[in-house]
Amino acid sequence: MKIGDIVYRTRKGGFIHDEPVAIKDRIGLIIKDHREKGAVPQYYVQFDQDVPKWYYKHDLRTVGGERK
Repeated sequence: MKIGDIVYRTRKGGFIHDEPVAIKDRIGLIIKDHREKGAVPQYYVQFDQDVPKWYYKHDLRTVGGERK
């Protein structure tokens, strides 16, 4: 994922349902990222007209797959 990518959120299903469930009704734009060695990357994402928030990489998926 990179700055400028369009993403949607995923959520965990809990103990029984480990598979991530896509929340595709809202898409967002990655505004900036934060990476530290040994830590999970975080992305500052704005969904719709809401105030941007920080999300971990594993909570987001890119629209149209990963960019190479």
